[in-house]
Amino acid sequence: MDLTKVFVSGGSTFVQHSPTTDTLYVCSNGILKIFDLTKPEQEPEVLDVITGVRSFEVGPDHAVIASKSGECHLYDLKSLKDTATLLRSPLGLMSSVFTHGGAMVLSGGLDGKLNLVDAQGSDHLLKSTVDVKEQIVALSYNDVGDLAAVSLANGDLRVYSYTAAEPTLVTTFKGMLIEGKTINDTVEDDDENDEFDDDLDLDLDNEASSSSSSPALPSLRPDWHPNGDLLAIPTRSRDIVVYDRANFSQPKFRFQPSPSKPVVDLKWSPNGKYLASAGQDGKLIIWDYKTKKSIQSCPIPVKPLSLSWSRHSDEVVVGTTAGNIGKYRLGGSKFVEDEADEADEAEEEEDIEDDLAEKATSSPSQGLFGDEDDFIIDDDGAGYVEDSGKRRAEVEPRPHKHRRVAETSSHTPSLTPLAPFSPGSTPWSSNRRYLTINPIGYAWSVKQDGYNTITITFFDRSVQKEYHFRDFSGFDVASMNGEAILLAKSGYKSRQEESRTTSTILFKSHDQSRNWQREIRLLPHEFITSVSLGPTSVFVCTSLGYVRRYSVFGRLERLEKMPPVVACINSNRYLLTVTYTSPYSLSFNLQDLEGKYYQRGEGLPVKEPIRGIFFSSDGDPCIVGEDNVVLVLTRWRDPLQACWIPILDANEGIGEVAAGGNVRAWPLGLFKDQFSFIAVRGSQYPSFPLALPSEMEVKVPIGESKEDKDGEKDDEEEAEVDKGNKPPSAEEELLRTIVQAELLNDAIANDDVEDETAEERLAALSIKYDGALLKLVGQSCNEGDVLDAFYLATKLRDDRALAAAAKMAERLGLAGLVRRINKVREGRMEVE
Repeated sequence: MDLTKVFVSGGSTFVQHSPTTDTLYVCSNGILKIFDLTKPEQEPEVLDVITGVRSFEVGPDHAVIASKSGECHLYDLKSLKDTATLLRSPLGLMSSVFTHGGAMVLSGGLDGKLNLVDAQGSDHLLKSTVDVKEQIVALSYNDVGDLAAVSLANGDLRVYSYTAAEPTLVTTFKGMLIEGKTINDTVEDDDENDEFDDDLDLDLDNEASSSSSSPALPSLRPDWHPNGDLLAIPTRSRDIVVYDRANFSQPKFRFQPSPSKPVVDLKWSPNGKYLASAGQDGKLIIWDYKTKKSIQSCPIPVKPLSLSWSRHSDEVVVGTTAGNIGKYRLGGSKFVEDEADEADEAEEEEDIEDDLAEKATSSPSQGLFGDEDDFIIDDDGAGYVEDSGKRRAEVEPRPHKHRRVAETSSHTPSLTPLAPFSPGSTPWSSNRRYLTINPIGYAWSVKQDGYNTITITFFDRSVQKEYHFRDFSGFDVASMNGEAILLAKSGYKSRQEESRTTSTILFKSHDQSRNWQREIRLLPHEFITSVSLGPTSVFVCTSLGYVRRYSVFGRLERLEKMPPVVACINSNRYLLTVTYTSPYSLSFNLQDLEGKYYQRGEGLPVKEPIRGIFFSSDGDPCIVGEDNVVLVLTRWRDPLQACWIPILDANEGIGEVAAGGNVRAWPLGLFKDQFSFIAVRGSQYPSFPLALPSEMEVKVPIGESKEDKDGEKDDEEEAEVDKGNKPPSAEEELLRTIVQAELLNDAIANDDVEDETAEERLAALSIKYDGALLKLVGQSCNEGDVLDAFYLATKLRDDRALAAAAKMAERLGLAGLVRRINKVREGRMEVE
């Protein structure tokens, strides 16, 4: 092992490699040194950092340090500046790690609190706090599954899920780790010996180690495998035990033989093939994941403290307790990666990223695998990375003018500016994206080396358990319900190819009882734009207007051709498709699952991008456009009568229900009179972890000015406003009640409502209708507008409401109005 003195003053030395570049970061004694490994002769850059370092973590562009003083600092590795103090704790912090693709930082320490802080926003808001009621000594984060392994001073290891805004405890390993007698002085700048529990040494060696000869502290930090599935744990019995996150009840395997002394640190290699461990026995051991055994060992001249792998997985750097670092290069051809191949793969990945960035704003649903045309089933789990073919554009000469004319001939179909669409999907950000979000839950994907990991998470975890799987196809279109998820590889990256391509659709039930996969041969320039999963049917739509209906068992049942499809959604009875008409307009079709049309080729009053499309809880089609106005389709069961009614301006409504500014509503669904959404703060798209759904009451955007509202308030309403509850205006309430009653009455008449309380709700809406009219009658009476008051009174349905209107007129001395209202009452009684 090559040993290098980095800090003359000695001290605990932490090492970290950059995950994206050939850069080594070495931190100790308030100094961070940055080494460019491609220029070994060059002097390192130096950055002053906080002293008393307890943990040091490096992300793509930033580093985070937790200190014994209780502060967590964020550093910009490009500008070499201290960016922010993310957290201050009254007691010392033990560990801080990046989470959610580097967007957040999770910290824990002696106060026993797990704090999640926003690392990207300017305010660095505290997102969540979990009181574990025990001193926290180490953290390890699974960025693929958003799982945090939390090591506690009492020897317990807990795993928390951070897939949602509120963390949840997944499992607890009781007494798994070496128990610490005292944690307050576990890491000292001057390499002091610390007291840890020696009971295990007494048990195994029949004698305790003396403090004078005690090696480095045993590790309490487990490490997650790069694929996100496995967790390696250094146990108090000196075994290195590996658990699969799919089953924490029993170990998946153990590395053999066990180290002779407790492990000081352990790290998986970036390619996941090896595990490196440094122990109190002064040995660096390389373990092979495939054989589960040690394959190489090397003595460490100085007490080890931390480990880090190079991004090529061919070298391990050891940080020590004396200011040194040791470098150990894995021997043998089978350990050394082909650098030329890696350079090609890295360049290919950069090409794909550049192409994705070009379409990020207009196509939020692009996938990972670029121009890959063929679907490959990975039977052995080895994965693959194909040549994306991006260099073709660089080597082809610019076509001559006559070539351009030929390319736009009638034989080549014109390409519509469409992109794959999934409800709630987001573009890639920090190697992760949401494939779909709906009121049930969400599917999200994380990029890895040669494949993606897709995780399905539910808002109500008591109903379904979160699960994940590897995606070797590059699925970029999705739809899910309470029973299953439907995924598709759109083929969007191959849309300019002149030959036919193959796409793949995958159906997976949440309980894993029914899974199937089908391939679809697409025409040249064709790609899948949208998929929809209903209780009994699966729909797959393409950019050339082909609509395929499958059963939930994977049988093709219907094929239809229509204009290019932008988006689709289906309920248990109906299918809504949005089609492309021109660059300035969209159309919609509404049909039952057997193909009978209720509305066909009707204009849609929204512009792209479509932000949300769904059926309400009463079965009515709803759509949200770029203006965030929620539209619901009324009278759609009658030919030529369909009408889109705006029932909510989400931009206006979010300001009334959410505190603070710069908040957006990400649409999810409409449940009776409540609009469900995700509150998005300071961003265009939902971030990780995803906030829990919120609700706001629908409110017809009638364009009412603030003065109009103020003029209608009485003393009681002003009191409500003072409390933060803004009462709706009588006009808005009347319009909203009419729309809701019309929708519900139509659904009941056509037996399309599954809610048993539908009749009761309709009766309640009738009462609300008369109540809103009475408010307007009262306003007209107060203003002396007798004609308007009488006009409104004639619209009252219930005789008791007419009697109330007459009493209001009588109190104001409007005798003529009273007589006219009474005549209306008498006329209705005679008819009855």
